[in-house]
Order: sequence, then C-alpha cells, then structure tokens
Amino acid sequence: MYVGITVRETVDSRAYTHWARRFDPQIERWNPGLTAWLRTLDGPPRATFICEASYDQRHAVEAAAVLAYRQAGYLLPLNVRVGQYWSKDSRARIAAGMKRYRARQRASASA
Repeated sequence: MYVGITVRETVDSRAYTHWARRFDPQIERWNPGLTAWLRTLDGPPRATFICEASYDQRHAVEAAAVLAYRQAGYLLPLNVRVGQYWSKDSRARIAAGMKRYRARQRASASA
C-alpha cells in the first residue's frame, strides 16, 4: 500500500504513469523501492481516491492519512516521509549514516 497526492492527473492515470515507468533507470535511481514494488505486480496498481484537499493543505492531509494507516496496522514501506517530512525512523537512519560519514571525514583529515 502507498499513500500519495496528485494535482494534475486523475488517480488512475497517476497509478498507470508509475506502472509505465517501472523500468525507467532515472525513476529507479530516484525511488528504487517504488520500481521494485511495481515490478512485482502483474498490472498497474489499484488506485483509490481518499479525499480532496486544498493545495496549501495537501502535505498535512497526506501526513494524516499516512499516520492513520500506520496506526491501523498497515505497512507503508514506500511512504518513507510523512507528508513532506521524514518519519522518525527515516531521520534516525539518515542521522546514523551522516555520523559515520562525518567520522570518516574527520579521520581522513587528521591522517
């Protein structure tokens, strides 16, 4: 399951666009989890309209939906961010990687 927003396309055409680009190398670099998931499907993913939101509230509404689905027990492996913000788990993984990177930089600078 994946929760997302779309502005200029219908829900079904958005899902089909993702499906059609599942072998695009640029999309794979940008979102390898999405392309890997799409390649496991026999056809375009089923898309469902949840609600309409104003442009200014789109990220807040998406975040609320992601959190509600997670609290209901759904795994959302493709939703690494909540709205436009990274989840606590993702922030922790990013921070750990940055700490290792900075430690290596300091070690090489002092060598």
